[in-house]
Amino acid sequence: MVVISIANQKGGVGKTTIALNLSFTLAEKGYDTLVIDLDPQFNLSFGILGMKLLDYADKNIGILLSKNSVKKKEIEESIIKINDRLNLIPSHLQLSAVEKMLVNAYAREMKLKNIINQIKENYDYIIIDNAPSLGLFLINSLVASDYIIIPCEPSYFSIAGVQLMLDTVEEIKESNLNPKLKVLGFIFNKYSKQSKIPQERLDQLKQLYPDIPVIGVIPRTITVEKAEREGKPVFKFDANNPASVAFTKLAEWVIENVK
Repeated sequence: MVVISIANQKGGVGKTTIALNLSFTLAEKGYDTLVIDLDPQFNLSFGILGMKLLDYADKNIGILLSKNSVKKKEIEESIIKINDRLNLIPSHLQLSAVEKMLVNAYAREMKLKNIINQIKENYDYIIIDNAPSLGLFLINSLVASDYIIIPCEPSYFSIAGVQLMLDTVEEIKESNLNPKLKVLGFIFNKYSKQSKIPQERLDQLKQLYPDIPVIGVIPRTITVEKAEREGKPVFKFDANNPASVAFTKLAEWVIENVK
């Protein structure tokens, strides 16, 4: 079982799109996959569930994290089956309030890890979608993860934000909260050949961080936006779309390189 955080403290880089498509693709390839929506904006959960999300006011990641101790049965009851191989623990409207409650909680950085430890034997992959901020939820996600994937896009602020994320990873490791945490690689999102800037930013990223691989380049297409609005993977709309092909290659890279 492998836990992967999709995280960047910069917003708008496609974390949710990547988490959703990677999870669906891993499941499509026959791997039991759980995706955890740890973002208070709950875009991933709402995209997949729509208005049904309101039915899970008492069964979501916020409720689980707010408990002093949580039983395996409670966790399993909060898991929603999306298809034969893919499951979801959703976010909820009240998640921001839960994060504030955790400030004074005992072992607050370990809560998500304790939840995952009770169910990890059921999955090959657990993917965590994170909010674009440094807070207790992101710390919980990194403490619970084996790897982090850092998405970025062709903008100056996105590339600049990468170092903040890498600094946070080092702090997590040096504090011994998770000394084995590894950066799996970058995903360069919203790539386009219609301008020189995306390629220049991609080259800049590779030059700044030569030891961290770019494990995926996701092209900007209208199909991605359509799929995202409906909470579906791109391959459900067009399996031959360049973005579908890119996400398939990403999943295959993860399967091949993550043990």
